Amino acid sequence: MGEHLSREQTEAWLDENVVQGIEHQSGDGTEYNLQLQLSRLPLHVIKEETWGPLRVVGECAFDTDRVAALVEDAGRRQELLLRLNPVLVGAPGFYTFLDDEGDPCDFPHVHSILLEDRLYPDGASQQALMASVMATASTMRSIQNTAAALQNQSRQRTRDDATE
Repeated sequence: MGEHLSREQTEAWLDENVVQGIEHQSGDGTEYNLQLQLSRLPLHVIKEETWGPLRVVGECAFDTDRVAALVEDAGRRQELLLRLNPVLVGAPGFYTFLDDEGDPCDFPHVHSILLEDRLYPDGASQQALMASVMATASTMRSIQNTAAALQNQSRQRTRDDATE
């Protein structure tokens, strides 16, 4: 059996020069849930069970009207998925498309993308935790940048079509 990772140990491993605003959230049935920010991106480090893994979790929502319009249009949605695929394949852990109710769904119904990486006690260290936190945040930022670039490209096409 691996080592028990206490909230204090996990919090001590978080590099405060990289992460900001570490807050404890309670009441969700977990042993602990640390909410933090890295470059203004919200992340969670969650420990559900005493001997269970640390879960590094981030969520990217397509909650603006402009980005939601990308997902609603079949052609743009396909282009978005093609552009996101390399980002998601390189993400640490796994990802899940969620609908507006927070339930897993297929991409045409996506409202957000949940990213999750797990660190098991026998392989957990400060290096592993910080690498996971930074890689998850980098993936989140890449998702945002990819959606923004496609959105800007779509706006430019609309302007070009209007001037013709």
